[in-house]
Amino acid sequence: MNISSITRLTAALALTSAVAFGGDSHAIKVGKVITMAGEPIENGIVLIESGRITAVGPASEIQIPWDAEVFEAPNLVAFPGQVEACTSQGMDRANESIDVAPFLNVVDSVDPVNFFYEEMLRAGITTLNVQQGNSTVIAGRGMIVKPSGMTVAAMTVRPEAGIKIAITPNRGKSRAVQLMILREAFAGLRRTLEGLVQEANDGNDHARREALAQGRDFEAEDGKGRAMTGSGWIVEGLEAVPRASIDSKILPLLAIVEGRISVYMACSTPMDVLHGLEIAKENGFLAQTVLLLGPTCWKVSDEIKAAGVRGVILSSTLEHTERAPFAEEDTVTVLPTHFAEKGIPFALASQNSTTESLWFQAARCVALGVDREVALAAITSGPAEVIGLSSEVGTIEKGKHGNLVLLSGDPLSLQTQVRYVFIEGKLTYDRTTDTRLQHLMDGVQPEGTSADEPVVEDIHEEERTAGDK
Repeated sequence: MNISSITRLTAALALTSAVAFGGDSHAIKVGKVITMAGEPIENGIVLIESGRITAVGPASEIQIPWDAEVFEAPNLVAFPGQVEACTSQGMDRANESIDVAPFLNVVDSVDPVNFFYEEMLRAGITTLNVQQGNSTVIAGRGMIVKPSGMTVAAMTVRPEAGIKIAITPNRGKSRAVQLMILREAFAGLRRTLEGLVQEANDGNDHARREALAQGRDFEAEDGKGRAMTGSGWIVEGLEAVPRASIDSKILPLLAIVEGRISVYMACSTPMDVLHGLEIAKENGFLAQTVLLLGPTCWKVSDEIKAAGVRGVILSSTLEHTERAPFAEEDTVTVLPTHFAEKGIPFALASQNSTTESLWFQAARCVALGVDREVALAAITSGPAEVIGLSSEVGTIEKGKHGNLVLLSGDPLSLQTQVRYVFIEGKLTYDRTTDTRLQHLMDGVQPEGTSADEPVVEDIHEEERTAGDK
């Protein structure tokens, strides 16, 4: 491991290792609590027990348990940890080179010491939905993580949290080819399942023997067959086929059709949206579909509303200007306002992970005339609803994860700083100990990184060299 790798790992440990400031019971006292579930609370207290919020309210009404560790910040504002509804960053590689890859899992690609997660903490983002990029037709399975922990397991909030499907053509494909590949993937799934049912009815156990040869477990629940469910097409008789005997490469597609996993559908144009909704309806996964929309897709918002998708994620472009060469004025549509008026749940997306993160996008919304509460919801409770975590994160209220950000002022002010971040009640980020930020802002040289410092002699180098010989 070289010096730069050691420095990177040391800085990541300092930032991402969650440091509990007490036992399992915590009380956070601040000047104001913006809960996003009601009116702001002046001089508020948030009680957290075993990672969950147990009470929130004015200091005059909250009784702090005798064994709770108290964190006092009377000049700061508590705000819900922000939620990034979909990102392809934080992995060793955002895209794959094959068209249909649902058998892959981003759990094998997420890099816990990636600088991206440090930047998320600095921006006050505590929940991220990590999905592969748009270069595949059907991507690998994504996951929801928190930007804290030195292993993927420690970061995991929800594994297998969705699959990206790209309707917009990529890598030189035409729209016809892109849609053909997508439709054939589901048609092929149906043919395979029907073939397995036929083999089971004929007494042919070739698929079972093949699965056993591959080491699949038939003693667990998947060793049993069960009838296919879903709101689209159904293969009758699938209960005769043990799930463990179905090729693992197509099982994620079956989970989509049965409505057991979310689908994040990338659509750049209105036509992409219409094609995507048609395919989702044919295969029965409209209810768990989330649309990632380009700036012009607002034109089919009525169709999106009628389809009943779970929600939409807007691009970093927040307004669309319709050029009218024969009219006196161009038509400008503010996208967050439009979708809010249509009653379609939506989330904002970061333009980048540093200076134009979620809070910046929300501030831009307000500058464009979007209602302040709508803008703040679009980076907290809105994305939590869109990704299916509204019962866990997005607001500061009883029963939810203790994910809080302590700010120096108004959440949308350019001068406001993220001072502390708590994830599940644990102090995960402290601006005063952010080594990299101190170096950037104050010129403080992190210990062990100066070129003038003496190199520590490796006393075992000679032994290793002799061993190699």
